[in-house]
Amino acid sequence: MRPFAFAATLLAFCARSARAQTLTTTDALGQTIVEAITIDPLQGLPTTQTLQTLAPAATTTTTPTTTTTLPDGQQGPVGQPAPTTAAAGPTIYTYTTTDAGGDTIAVVDTFTPTFLTTSTWAGAPPGTVLDYSSWRSMVGTNTVAPETGAASPRWNLQRNWLGITTSVCAGVVGGAWLVLA
Repeated sequence: MRPFAFAATLLAFCARSARAQTLTTTDALGQTIVEAITIDPLQGLPTTQTLQTLAPAATTTTTPTTTTTLPDGQQGPVGQPAPTTAAAGPTIYTYTTTDAGGDTIAVVDTFTPTFLTTSTWAGAPPGTVLDYSSWRSMVGTNTVAPETGAASPRWNLQRNWLGITTSVCAGVVGGAWLVLA
């Protein structure tokens, strides 16, 4: 009975430890977030990993129906900019990064778009689509008669391997008996 009690205690400890590392919280949007808290092995700092994000429970609300008229030439979502016909020019943007000392630095950079030229696709080469019977007459049945001597020889167990296997199994069972008794 001692080995069973030890195994049950170890299993309960592992389950309790795993339960203590799981956190459930709710964000500002009402979504339930399930996270696992672990220790980063390289830095030794606690880290969180999002396991699952659950949407909030559906609520039924009624909204009044309104008709909206679009201005001339506007299609698609509201606020979508009109298509541009001019060539794309460089875009200046700012991003932040840190230097080797950990200081935050604002960097101004310029993005210049480049477009790859596309090649024209030639398509498939011309040919003839055959029906099944025509194809079958050209290919044939493609069956080969089996060779009579091609069968593999029958496998048999040699007596010395049987003795080695029995000795190894007896050693494992005897060792387990000593540990668990």
